[in-house]
Amino acid sequence: MESWKLYVVGLGLGLVGTLVTVVSLALAGFVTSSVIGLGAAFTFAVSLTNVSRTDSDRDHLLIYRVGNWVGAVIVIAIGLLMFTVGIVSFRTFV
Repeated sequence: MESWKLYVVGLGLGLVGTLVTVVSLALAGFVTSSVIGLGAAFTFAVSLTNVSRTDSDRDHLLIYRVGNWVGAVIVIAIGLLMFTVGIVSFRTFV
C-alpha cells in the first residue's frame, strides 16, 4: 500500500472519530467542548484535502521515503486513537 493511502485512511479515521466526539459532547450538553472539537475536525479535514498522490509518484531518496512511511504510521495511530476516543465518548455520554 502506498503511503498516501495510509495518510488518507488515518486522517479519515481521525475525522470520523472527532465528529463522533463532537456529536456526543453536544448531545450530552457540553456545547463549549464540542465547539473546541470542531477545530480538531477542521484540522483533519484540511489535512485530508492536502494529501496528494503526485508527490509520492516521484523518485525520492530512501530517507525521504522512510520518513514518509513513518509519518503515515503516526497518522494511522493518531486516527485510530481519535476513532477510539469517539466511540468511547459516544458510549459514555449518549
